[in-house]
Amino acid sequence: MDQYPVDAFMVVQRGKVVFERYNTMRPIDKHNWFSSGKVIGATLLAMLEAEGQVELSRPESFYLEELKDSVWDTVTVQQTVDMATGLNSTEHDEPNHDSRTNPDQAWYKWAASLGLAPGGSDATPLEVLRTMQRKQPGNQSFEYNSMNTFVINRIVEQITSLPLNEYFSQRIWRKMGAQADGYVATSPQGYALHFFSTNSNLQDMARFGMAFTPSGGYLVPKKVVTKIQTAGKPEIFAQAYLGKLMNESFPVEKLRNAYQWDAIFEDGDMFKGGVGGQGLYVSPARDTVIVWFSTGTGKNKEETFAREIAKYLKP
Repeated sequence: MDQYPVDAFMVVQRGKVVFERYNTMRPIDKHNWFSSGKVIGATLLAMLEAEGQVELSRPESFYLEELKDSVWDTVTVQQTVDMATGLNSTEHDEPNHDSRTNPDQAWYKWAASLGLAPGGSDATPLEVLRTMQRKQPGNQSFEYNSMNTFVINRIVEQITSLPLNEYFSQRIWRKMGAQADGYVATSPQGYALHFFSTNSNLQDMARFGMAFTPSGGYLVPKKVVTKIQTAGKPEIFAQAYLGKLMNESFPVEKLRNAYQWDAIFEDGDMFKGGVGGQGLYVSPARDTVIVWFSTGTGKNKEETFAREIAKYLKP
């Protein structure tokens, strides 16, 4: 906390704050979660799955009419939620690592269609998704892609007939004892962009993490938490960019990914990071949540400290 650009850091165990420090912000200030917010839509999808409202074995186009007669007819919801679609236009795993900067890349065109990058055409985000192509079979590697998050968030909206931010508010935010409002950016089309732009104060981010734990009353039902902890395919985890990066952070751990979490540990702990050094670490067995905001390169590996703290705090 003294040496790195960590804005704020908090550890909560059994519903009580055991460590809280603010370096460059106040407790009331809000901060962008960035990709840590990707688990919001995936969690809601898992809850709908447990309630029998969605079948993850179905293709994406079963739920999204706009994707019919495209490659998405061959991609299951499960593959999408676990970022193992086998499609091109990934964020990090294209032959040239320039998806976020090259206007010729489909990922860039999709971001531009959402108002997140300059240029682009009149194509809608889903029309851009229709241009994606298969590069390998699904379930071969964990290939990180915000487009996957966008798709599953649209499925949640289709099933519930509500904007994702409103459904999230109804199912979790209003019930978790939030201290303040949360915010999310919206696209010109009105899409809630939770895959990168959820904003809240640090305590409320921790309260969201507590929704997966006993002290949070398992707002995310325990059977759903267990499903997330045991999903995914460990054998494909380190076959692409992000899995390799997580293995650098946790070299002695056996990891998997599922439901948009970057790393799920053998003991059931879960980690989701965001660009620039944001983090959400949840340990249901230890009834512990660790959250942090940073404004840096994202290469300080704050997640390694979270893992060590969690292991130190015995169940």
